[in-house]
Amino acid sequence: MRTLKSKSNQPSVRVRKYQNGGSAPTDPPSEFDKFLSYTIKKKGGTAEQYADLMNSIAFHETGPQQRMSPNAVQLIERGDTLVPEGPGRGLFMFEAGDDMGGITAVNRTYKEYKDAGMDVPEFLEKAYSMKSIDLSKYTPEQQKIIFLGNYLQHPKANFSKVMKGEESYEDFWFNYHQAGGPEVKDERILAFEESQKARSKKD
Repeated sequence: MRTLKSKSNQPSVRVRKYQNGGSAPTDPPSEFDKFLSYTIKKKGGTAEQYADLMNSIAFHETGPQQRMSPNAVQLIERGDTLVPEGPGRGLFMFEAGDDMGGITAVNRTYKEYKDAGMDVPEFLEKAYSMKSIDLSKYTPEQQKIIFLGNYLQHPKANFSKVMKGEESYEDFWFNYHQAGGPEVKDERILAFEESQKARSKKD
């Protein structure tokens, strides 16, 4: 064991040296890691594919003013100003309100845990007891668990098609996530594709 000298009044940091091929202990998997592994076993794909899908949708949904902010609130026009007062909340803009997208996603995720015989995490137990939920108040990992659970229980969406390349991100997003109908498809798909161009420049 060696000790790093501190340059301030903070306590020195002790760094363990592992010899003979030993490795540092690893933290147990997070609740999100466990649920993602379960999703992969059920629907196929890789962790990288799911991360890319979720990041693509979150990048678009949060918009240029709140890019990838887990605390994002949907902006609406009030006069000449955009104000964060819309129903969409969090990375994926699931809507707050009774019987709206946020609480529907929570209920589906809770059911997925129960159907799988897995222990329901405490945050989800509490969320399940609510009539409405503001997902901007939850951590990014909690929001991602709810995103995955929502689509594992969705009556039509199928992650397997996306993971196999049979359905594009924009089609998955348009068909199952956003709320517009076929009359706005061309406009919405174009906007999503523009978001992905901006995202690729950031990457």
